Amino acid sequence: MNKKLALLALPAALLLGGCISTSKPVQIEHYTITAAQASAQTAPATSQTAAHKPVLRIAGIEAPHWLDSASMYYRLAYQNSAKVAAYSRSDWVSPPPVQILSLLEDVLAASGNYKAVLGPSDISNADVTLRIELGDFEQVFTSQNQSAGVLDATVTVVDNRAGKIAAQRHFHIEKPAPSADAAGGVKALGEASQAFATEVRDWLGQLTLAAKAGTARSPGAAG
Repeated sequence: MNKKLALLALPAALLLGGCISTSKPVQIEHYTITAAQASAQTAPATSQTAAHKPVLRIAGIEAPHWLDSASMYYRLAYQNSAKVAAYSRSDWVSPPPVQILSLLEDVLAASGNYKAVLGPSDISNADVTLRIELGDFEQVFTSQNQSAGVLDATVTVVDNRAGKIAAQRHFHIEKPAPSADAAGGVKALGEASQAFATEVRDWLGQLTLAAKAGTARSPGAAG
């Protein structure tokens, strides 16, 4: 066979050998964490004037390396509670810490309890700083057909004016998934994120009232 015929035969040989795939590429579903996935609760009105409202800064959300990615994780607790896996055809549009931070900023800003709510990149002076550590954010299956979105986080409140930690609280939230798949996990984790933001908002509101009364103690433990 001369060189010209050999070149003509090469594509056919590759196709028969499986080196050229004719199958359609796998479609990846991308998801977001939004307040619209859960019923947002309206914060109680505040009687504070703007001059007496503190400036709040959220110093980002720290998370383990495996959670600081776009991967969407699940755990088959009924088989092996120590094993974590990621969905191959579903992921987040951006890492969960980034999306939870955005949701939390919106909820706290809408509360009306602060003169301003600043993000990590804002270097303006703030009266209070929130430090958040995200420990878990995944869909946990307790059986083949039952699962829940689990969010685990610790929030630390720093009083910048006094230069000390004012309070700290651990949050553990679980919301049932409506279906045993990635879409169900997204719905459950969206509701867990909204609940987390709402609980943090209400807890901080109590801390603000407690500070006026002359105490910096945490008004309650995690629910």
